[in-house]
This record gives sequence, structure tokens and C-alpha cells, in this order.
Amino acid sequence: MSSSNKIKKFILDNLSNHQKDIIQTAISKFGVSRQAVHKHMKSLINDNKVLAHGVTRGRYYELVPTVNFSKSFNIDQFSSDLEIIKKHIIPNFKSLSKNIYEILEFSASVLISNVIEHSGATKIYCKIYINHDNAHFVVSDNGVGVFGKIAQKLKLNDVKLATLELAKGRLANDPEDLACAELNAVVRSFDEAKIESSKIALSYRSNDQKWKINNSVQKYGSRIHLIINPLSKKTCSETLFQVFNNENKHVRIPLNLLQISNVRVMNSSNYVLNALRNVKGYKKVEFDFQNINLIGPTFANALIINTLKDNHSAEINWINSNETIDLLMARAVNRQS
Repeated sequence: MSSSNKIKKFILDNLSNHQKDIIQTAISKFGVSRQAVHKHMKSLINDNKVLAHGVTRGRYYELVPTVNFSKSFNIDQFSSDLEIIKKHIIPNFKSLSKNIYEILEFSASVLISNVIEHSGATKIYCKIYINHDNAHFVVSDNGVGVFGKIAQKLKLNDVKLATLELAKGRLANDPEDLACAELNAVVRSFDEAKIESSKIALSYRSNDQKWKINNSVQKYGSRIHLIINPLSKKTCSETLFQVFNNENKHVRIPLNLLQISNVRVMNSSNYVLNALRNVKGYKKVEFDFQNINLIGPTFANALIINTLKDNHSAEINWINSNETIDLLMARAVNRQS
């Protein structure tokens, strides 16, 4: 790669994080003159890859999107989900590599068909925004809301508990109930994902497999925002294999999603019952203690006893735990051996 192309690539790769100081950042990186960097920036602007705003010290830059599509659909005006997907959605993915195209095509089919078949919505809104850094895909609807639907199906007394069931990837011990597993697979296909419904936001980050729950302004319906780097090497087939090959074999339970309040201490049997709902017949059960400061011995004992009750001879592991949690979990395991 020529030095000119290296500088241009560096600008495009780092612009989003250095909108106001990208020129100086490139100068420091390559040791070239300001005039030289401005020449490369002008070339990117002329190629419609970068947009400049302001003048002199107030000047900043942003990436130009290759796709900026948004549209609302009245569901009753279409004969099927395929009509929306093939005619309006998929054509926006044609500039992407084969693997990213397939991920977005699969995700569009899952999300839009789920809205039509399960949400009771009358309208769907889709947005696709693609630039050098990221491909964004947003689907929202005016239906019952995904968390409310899960809470209703499982008769949960708190809709926030639906986030944990979705993160597990299985709503019930029923192989025919694939909607939740498919949504889980969609989320795991992307670098970042956020699902908003019932004033709750459930986020997932793939680089550390971290789930997080926050408040949301999305009161009615659902809004799902998916983000992936267009240069990602992820493939749809690999993600589907990982999700469905582990079905009924391995489950990871992010216990931080049980935090109904801001308290980060767990020592209630109710937490155990909620954590292990639908966790049956697995060969490996893994507990993720990310953001959990403390558990009590009662919680640890109940967690191990009830896990083994419905998952006989299962391998039990835990991650992201501190020294005290390690001690209490190991103690609980040893008491059952």
C-alpha cells in the first residue's frame, strides 16, 4: 500500500474518534506536513468519503454514509414479510461484503417476520445507515413490545426479568419455540446490539460478551439497533452454529440482569429461582458475575443445589467474579460433591 493510501486509510479508520483533531493526529502518526495531510483530506472530500463542517479552528469532519435509508411500513399493505425485505431492505446491503450482507439479510428476515407474526404491530420502521466505520440496522414497531411479550408468556412478575430470559436464548424447554433463540442469534451476530421496550434497554457487546440493562424512553413497541463493522470477519453460519450447537448443552447466565434495584448484593432465594428459570437439561451451566460485588452463602448454596437438581451431573463454572464470590461458590460446590 502506498504512503498516500496509508494516510487516507488512517484518516477514515480514525475519523469518528477524532472529528476535530484528525489532521494533527495524522501528522503525529506519519510525521508529514500539515499541507500533505490536508491534501489527502481534500482528496477524500472530493471522493465523497468525508464531509467537512465549519472553518479554521471550528472545523470538524465526519464520514459520508454510503447508505442512509429510512422508511415506515404499514403492515396491512404488504402480502408478506418477504415483500418488505426483498423490495425495500436487502437492496441497501449490496455494497457490503458477502459475510456482512448475509448477517444483515438473516437479521432482517428474523426481526421483520417476528414483528409481523408475534407483536400485533400495525407499523414497522426501518433505518439503515452505513459508512466506513459501521453498518447500522434499526427496526422498531408499535406492537406489544418484546419484553412484555416474554413476561406474559412466562408469567413473570417483573418485566425486567424478561431481559435475562432473552439473554439465555430460550423461553421455554420447547424445541419448537425458536423466536427467542433466533433473536439471541441475531444479537450475537453483531458487534453491538440494543433492544428497547417497556422503558427497558438491554445492550450486548460481542467483544466481551457483556449484557447490560438500563432505562429507556421506549415505552410502547420495540426498537432494536444493531451495529457491525463492515470489515468484520464474522459470518452468519458461524454464529448460528455456535448458538444452536450449544442449545441444551451450554448456557451462560448474566446474573447482573437480575439487579432489579441498584443494590449489587445477592443473597435471596428469589434471585436463584429467577436465574434458573428454564435452565434444565444442560451439560454446562456458567454464571457470569459481572458487576456483582457480593453474594451470600445462602445464595451460593441455593444456586448450586437448584442447578444440579434440574441439570444432573452438569459442569458448573463461573466468570468475572471476585475473591469472595469465588470462595463462596467453591464452598457450595464442594458441599455437593
